[in-house]
Amino acid sequence: MGELEEQAYPRTFHTATVIVGTGESVILCHAYHPWIAFAQERRDWYSEEFLAPPPWARTFADLGFEVLDRALLTLPLPDVDTSVLTKAEWREVRYYGITTLGGVLFNAWD
Repeated sequence: MGELEEQAYPRTFHTATVIVGTGESVILCHAYHPWIAFAQERRDWYSEEFLAPPPWARTFADLGFEVLDRALLTLPLPDVDTSVLTKAEWREVRYYGITTLGGVLFNAWD
């Protein structure tokens, strides 16, 4: 069923893989907020590689998580209120070339 992955870098999220029938979904669980997202493959960070939530993602919402969709996660940073980002976070955004909200939320910055 689900499998947790060990991480090599400090990440803002944890991952799990869920296999339903012949399909596989990678679930991204934010480490500090009750946010859930979905991706095709496991990575150390994401920018635009998000998927639409599968129908069974409603279960997470029923448990109090906010299921983030691809449209929100791929919003360009100029279209998002980024006033809460620190100077250090902005340095990381520029260094890694992050351009989307999802890239800020699901990252592995040093």
